[in-house]
Amino acid sequence: MATDFLRQISGMRDGPEWIAQDGQADNLPDAERALQELADVFLQQRTLVSNPGLNSGAATEGIPAPEVPLLSLEAKYRALVEQIPAVVFMAYLDKGIGEAYVSPQIEAALGFSQSEWLEDPVRWYQQIHPDDKLRWSMEAAEMFLSGKALRSAYRVIARDGRVLWFQCEAKMIRREDGQPWFIHGVGFDITERKSLEEAILEISAREQQRIAQDLHDGLGQHLTGIAFMSKVLEEKLSDQSLPEAKEAAKIVKMVNQAIENTRQLARGLHPVAAEPLGLMSALRKWASEVEELFHIHCSFQCEKALEIHDVNLATHLYRIAQEAVNNAIRHGKSRNISIRLAGKNGAGTLSIQDDGEGFIKKQTSQPGVGLSIMNYRADMVGGSVKVQANEGRGITVTCMFPIRGVE
Repeated sequence: MATDFLRQISGMRDGPEWIAQDGQADNLPDAERALQELADVFLQQRTLVSNPGLNSGAATEGIPAPEVPLLSLEAKYRALVEQIPAVVFMAYLDKGIGEAYVSPQIEAALGFSQSEWLEDPVRWYQQIHPDDKLRWSMEAAEMFLSGKALRSAYRVIARDGRVLWFQCEAKMIRREDGQPWFIHGVGFDITERKSLEEAILEISAREQQRIAQDLHDGLGQHLTGIAFMSKVLEEKLSDQSLPEAKEAAKIVKMVNQAIENTRQLARGLHPVAAEPLGLMSALRKWASEVEELFHIHCSFQCEKALEIHDVNLATHLYRIAQEAVNNAIRHGKSRNISIRLAGKNGAGTLSIQDDGEGFIKKQTSQPGVGLSIMNYRADMVGGSVKVQANEGRGITVTCMFPIRGVE
């Protein structure tokens, strides 16, 4: 049943290890069947195929007909939503109520008419990009189980094969007795914005890489030459037992420190090597540096080598891990931090777990800058970030992301 699927998803969301261990990513056909059952609850009256829209005139068993002129309300509703430059949708969750609605903008956006879109109860799920289906299932289940609004970006495949990005804002409305009533949402086409953002990020990444190479090959090599010459001068002055030899030794030490600072700066601008296993290497090195610098335990685990060919994706994931670790140390005062990376069947997870005080309780109504940055980076790569408190101490930051193969 659909409820079994939601219960299964609820169990999956309790830990980031589900991808690598439980093999849940193999169960997309089961998820589709469960969603089909859920859709049958959405759309039990097949008359919508021939008469799509808000058929509020049909009386529902157990629900008295309202006294407000329904046709007038429908006309006002349609006049409002059909002027919005977005796809507005509605789906009822009550058994016995089979009404649903999607605004005409669906045809301009994806090439499907209203009737075509509504005649297949799971067409919306089928058109979600394969790399985003599992993440959508997790976040939709979270909406059903917790009642929280769903706000996320997904790729959707249009009728002609084009891949479009949609920012989805959906909310589940409950009846007075707390029972789920219907889902109401809106989807904005953000494909152009995504393309511009990706172009800007690509330009920024190339520029950072260029600056890093200039620092390493230009300034770094120049300083190395100065250090060598200073060392030769020190040895000559020392051989002559001149007091200036100590000053020359200080110069050598300062130049070597400048060389190390230059290397650190270059690596900070371009932390992940452009190779399939670059993210694994960068995270392992970062964990080691955290241990050495802050004198705490920080480990990196990846049971099976995960190849990521998109250097932009790898860099964003590295920055997310870096921000989560820094938050755990600065705000959570953690002594033990664990970084885990896993992936299977086109879906991956990056999780950072700590044993600190956590920062969820300290948050106000607005998320902190660090969390906003992590969410933004995850959104850039078609992923999502979730922060939840551990059973004991600390928090776990989990980023779900699609893994794209070599194009």
